[in-house]
Amino acid sequence: MKSGIIGARRAGKSTVFHALTGIAPAPGLSDARNRAQLGQIKVADERLDFLESVYGSKKKVPVELTLFDFAANPKEHKPEAALDPTLLPLVRDMDALLMVVAEFGGERPALADAAATLDGELVFSDFDQLERRVERLRKEKGPIEFERATLQRCMTWLEHGKPLRTLDMTAQELAQLSSFALVSRKPALVVVNCEADRATAPIAETDEAALQARGLEAFRLAAAFEAELWELDPAGHQELLRDAGLEAPARERLVRALYRHLGLVTFYTAGEPEAHAWPLRRGATALEAAARIHSDIARGFIRAEVISFEDFARLRSEARVREAGKLRLEGRDSVINDGDIIHVRFKV
Repeated sequence: MKSGIIGARRAGKSTVFHALTGIAPAPGLSDARNRAQLGQIKVADERLDFLESVYGSKKKVPVELTLFDFAANPKEHKPEAALDPTLLPLVRDMDALLMVVAEFGGERPALADAAATLDGELVFSDFDQLERRVERLRKEKGPIEFERATLQRCMTWLEHGKPLRTLDMTAQELAQLSSFALVSRKPALVVVNCEADRATAPIAETDEAALQARGLEAFRLAAAFEAELWELDPAGHQELLRDAGLEAPARERLVRALYRHLGLVTFYTAGEPEAHAWPLRRGATALEAAARIHSDIARGFIRAEVISFEDFARLRSEARVREAGKLRLEGRDSVINDGDIIHVRFKV
């Protein structure tokens, strides 16, 4: 999963990146050809630890979240602008966005307004992109009516300041738009960068409702406080978290929030060579899970042998699972549930 961090100047984006990854901001990125600093969060997973232990796996592969901290271009990012416009092409490849809003040092913006301003930049970028495509369609011939109608429908939605993530679309419309990588369609969390004494403060109901109307969700993070925790040993780290009323580090809470917001589950493949955790869209099929592992496995899909984690944790071996009749043989259209352990039979 790839998530890009965006936000206004001085919102603390690089501090948020440091808090989540433990990687300090790198100087001079704005002059680099590659304008992003990458950091990875390995998702803590007790179920994967259990599978590794029982199977005696030589390797453990957790779900990883890759964060991108984009460096602004000082020549393009005007002080009054919500976003550096040159960053927008860079976020088109992201699976999700973290939209940072500052709430520290006396800053107390109206959260819904600040998020709407950032979201508005994404909306404007998408409108501009679709408008240019519509202009080109005027010169083209052939079966373009469906594409034109789809683009016009999206542009009307965007004209009202609404992000495309809130527009219900058919599978055919989504397929038509797949080549555009529209940024206002991307799932996004609003990261409220606050001080430690407000890390557990509730989000106002009015703000929450306004965010939900835009398909957004808020996540509080005391970035400066949590960045400093990386300097401590694990015991000191946990003690300060408890003192702040936080049950887990920001990176773990963020992953849970992203999983919930993106509608994801985790399935597993396990054996002696490797225990592997995989993220998957909730409601996805066995064939989609196979494709997540490898395209060749999906291409030659025959069936999936599936065990629920709860059954495996209770019986502790595949042989006993089979004896108890708890092994499920699933076809390509069967839905994979959170915690399922699967083995795909295939032939290429």
